[in-house]
Amino acid sequence: MRILLVLLLIPNLAHADLRLVAAPAMNVECDDLELGPLTQALDAARAVLQKRSETLTFSGRSVSSSEYASRTLKTVADLARAGDRGKLCGALGAWFVWYQIANPILMTAYHTPSVRGSLSADETYRYPLYRRPKDGHAHDASAQILAGSLAGKNLELVWLADAYDALALQVEGAGNITLPDGSLLAIGADGHNGQTYQNVSKLLAADGEMPTGKAPAANLPGNPKARKYFSEHPAELNVYWAKNPHFVFFRRTAKAGSGKFGALTPGRSIAVDPARVPFGAVMWISAQKPTVDAGRITGYVPYTRLVLAQDTGAGIKGPGRIDVYYGEDDYAQLASAATSVQGVAYVLLLK
Repeated sequence: MRILLVLLLIPNLAHADLRLVAAPAMNVECDDLELGPLTQALDAARAVLQKRSETLTFSGRSVSSSEYASRTLKTVADLARAGDRGKLCGALGAWFVWYQIANPILMTAYHTPSVRGSLSADETYRYPLYRRPKDGHAHDASAQILAGSLAGKNLELVWLADAYDALALQVEGAGNITLPDGSLLAIGADGHNGQTYQNVSKLLAADGEMPTGKAPAANLPGNPKARKYFSEHPAELNVYWAKNPHFVFFRRTAKAGSGKFGALTPGRSIAVDPARVPFGAVMWISAQKPTVDAGRITGYVPYTRLVLAQDTGAGIKGPGRIDVYYGEDDYAQLASAATSVQGVAYVLLLK
């Protein structure tokens, strides 16, 4: 999981953690997903990068963002569009230079959650998500906001039925809000207060308060064990939340789960540290994903696939972290909470 941040291509940034390596052995199973959504995601990324004037640096080799779009991304998109998986997999090994980032990598996952909410407050809907303030309160820490520093300023975007949902959406950065009449309100992050991020679940665990044993079924956003603890100790939620100064603001969006490259693509969009991996880069990853049956995680299976670096987050720092976007369906909800695996990742550049 991650906190959604504003995506910016960083000019002339040397991604020193990328290490030139030989391409791993490729076969016709080099990608486990349908190729159509990959083509669409590549086309959207190309359209953005071609308008940029930044420089992407790959272990000493620099290319402009527009060149990367017109050569590397276009070549991969053309291969995917042709629909010949065997040719695509063969070309990956033969046509591209491979740069490995830290090995191994901790790969987690995130999704677009759905929670209950209302455009007006009442006894059921009592927990607000806030619009970005335009005054000095834009930098208020979580403790100040939870104590009421934004109250009475008409900044409430929507009111939620569950206090932990409000905290969970701080982490996910986007969501679909089911309103009382059954309609959906899509929301996304509108930046944050600039304060340091602390993981509330880790703070809870560090105090020895995290419930032990098997995690409850993850049919709601956030850490299932932390949700269980705070449901049993509601007064503690704001106590721990206040220990995380970082606070995210929200806005209405046309579709939840969107970024600067357009809509995030389930299984294809990943969050990276832009100081380590160039935004817009096409990558190849290998890891494990959960299997689900009857609403429960039943195990893990290996997978490999092409992905795009399209997102980032306060908890995704350093070369050894990647967050995979799973989407917004039931599988995404369950699997994102259960994904914390080791994997490998490479950035690709056309020879």
